[in-house]
Amino acid sequence: MRDHKAKFYRILAWTLVMSIAFTCACSKKNDNSETTSSKAEESSSETSDPGSVPTGSATASETSESTSESTTDTSFSATSVTSDTSSGSITSVPGTFDTGKADDYLSSVKFDGVVLVYENDHIVYTHAAGDADRDKDIPNTMDTVFELGSITKQFTAVAIMQLVEQQKISLEDTLDKYIPEYKYAKDVTIHQLLNMTSGIPDYLYCGVLGFTMDDLKNVSISSFFSLQSMLGEVATTPLEKDDLVRRISEYDLNFTPGTKLEYSNTNYYFLGMIIEKLSGLSYEDYIHKNILDPLGLNELYPDIRHLTSNGRTDFTLFHFDFPHQHETLSYAVGVMTGTAEGLLKWEQKVMEHALLTEESWNKIFDGGTFGYGYGWYIWGGYIEHSGMTLGYNTNVRVDPETGKVVIVLCNIQSFTGTPIRPLASDVTAELWNYFG
Repeated sequence: MRDHKAKFYRILAWTLVMSIAFTCACSKKNDNSETTSSKAEESSSETSDPGSVPTGSATASETSESTSESTTDTSFSATSVTSDTSSGSITSVPGTFDTGKADDYLSSVKFDGVVLVYENDHIVYTHAAGDADRDKDIPNTMDTVFELGSITKQFTAVAIMQLVEQQKISLEDTLDKYIPEYKYAKDVTIHQLLNMTSGIPDYLYCGVLGFTMDDLKNVSISSFFSLQSMLGEVATTPLEKDDLVRRISEYDLNFTPGTKLEYSNTNYYFLGMIIEKLSGLSYEDYIHKNILDPLGLNELYPDIRHLTSNGRTDFTLFHFDFPHQHETLSYAVGVMTGTAEGLLKWEQKVMEHALLTEESWNKIFDGGTFGYGYGWYIWGGYIEHSGMTLGYNTNVRVDPETGKVVIVLCNIQSFTGTPIRPLASDVTAELWNYFG
């Protein structure tokens, strides 16, 4: 199986090269479009959202700031949102967001998924396009449940901070206190796991799954069409936690912990294991009992059982439809699923600083030297995170000062965004420009 996985990723590399070449020949990137994902994230994380074989993505920043509390109305009246399965919908609530420009933009690109824009304590714009189930011709709506990918890291970070407040763990504890089996556990702190400065290699790329980045070479064109079956095998094979720890221990740290930012999904996989060890609950049960249920968030789920959509992986020249990733592959780094409105309600609770003390939220939003807090990239004026799982691509951007939120959930996955088929983060960046 190891050989099959390595072979798959070599095939994937060839596919991407061909797709990019085709795209470059057909169109040129709009010079005025804002790019929100960091180069490092797009190259090693957005194509690897725990979720996706490659999984886990986010949007990077070189600036850091401490965000302040913004209280918002958590109620949702029947008149505050309407849904159209093919085009944007506009509410009568006054706001600065230019819905006409949003309609024009989204009708000019290939987009499968939903968009939600929140301003002045109301949902001011929604858009749904494409099919949730392509085989049955069931369209995406604002009630469709999507995989959220690395947006999951927000929930994992809050869970850890709850345990910190309960004095069950300290941010300065070293990992050996909780996962002593990991070879370099004495060198890494909980804080460094949370803010992506541990130096621990990403289990999706370092070889743990049977391939490395060096394997993405010398692809045979004749073997290309075995891609679908091999990717399905990788995505649906359970990943045992103890086996992951054992295998990741075979790889050295990429740098001295605390000296550099490097997005690694392994960090949050380990955090999920710690949550389970300290609470005595599974990750799924902990998130339900301590986050979702207390906040009444009944449109978010730490599982794939509630999905009402199917993903598609797009290679420009053609596409593949794959089974959902196994939950043990996504786990605490990318297993969350939900609706756009369900995610909005969570982000409102984030802006209200629910569940945790102000001190804990300030730590979550402290981007430090490198611009990554705990489960969030910290930009000047807003916070953001993206996600990518097999067949899905997501993004959420929040301005805690003004309460503005843009959510983009797609059930189609492109490894590189183009003007015609933009990534979710590209769509968010464009729509953000339409606020007055």
